[in-house]
Amino acid sequence: MPAPATYLVTGGAGFIGSHLADALLGQGHTVIVLDDLSTGARANLAAAWSDPRLRFVRGSVLDERVVDELTARCDTVVHLAPVTGTVGAAALRHGRRLLIAAADACGEAAAGAVVVRHGDTVGPRQSPVHATVLTRLVRRAVAGEPLAVHGDGERSHRFLDVADAIEALLALLAHPGAPGGEFDIVGDQEIAVLALAERTVARSGSASPVRHFPYVVDRVPHRAFAQGAPRPLDATPLRELTGWRPRCGLDAILDAAIARARGEAPVVLPGLRAPAASPAGRHLG
Repeated sequence: MPAPATYLVTGGAGFIGSHLADALLGQGHTVIVLDDLSTGARANLAAAWSDPRLRFVRGSVLDERVVDELTARCDTVVHLAPVTGTVGAAALRHGRRLLIAAADACGEAAAGAVVVRHGDTVGPRQSPVHATVLTRLVRRAVAGEPLAVHGDGERSHRFLDVADAIEALLALLAHPGAPGGEFDIVGDQEIAVLALAERTVARSGSASPVRHFPYVVDRVPHRAFAQGAPRPLDATPLRELTGWRPRCGLDAILDAAIARARGEAPVVLPGLRAPAASPAGRHLG
């Protein structure tokens, strides 16, 4: 177990950030969460809210004064907020270790950082707005609605349970060889969307039909003119450095997603806390 330290987690009230906060607190660390709640939610921190080692600050990573003040109080910065802000520069200025999931816009501040890219991560607390195709298919299957597959359905994905994603982040945060490296956090099992839809129907026992629709290249206007395709994610550097491998297979990920869609008791995986009923108001920032 690493020695207790203080972590600043930007975007810490979000999907992955809140699970990371839970795990860091579980290791005995102090966690400062900076989140403006534009995409996160206080309820995501319900499991940790009563822990005296958690401090929640409602604020923006664009607020240079707040970011500088909080960075000065921590040992390590984990930047998961969806915008770059001033976090990289503050970490560089204060000589803090930095793990960042938005390195493309951080310039030289990311040069010595641990840079990560997340694949299709699935689990509790995921916003419907940012749900993966797996989650969307599961919800439709459980509701008895048709499952939409675009084009021939051969586009493939590799899904990862959030518990495994957190284990990867913890391994990188603890490893002395991680700074300066770039790592993809992605599942091992690849599956085409059509096969996933059929598997979802089978495992949920749904009577939903699978229907094909014309493929839409991109529904988001600002991405329509993006130059080139992103490189495929590859977990080999992460595995070679830390020995990390996902523990949760695709069927287990599907079964857990089906249980959540049905409102059944959540599956609590190793390293993550069961969610508490509701947050108190002690940490308002």
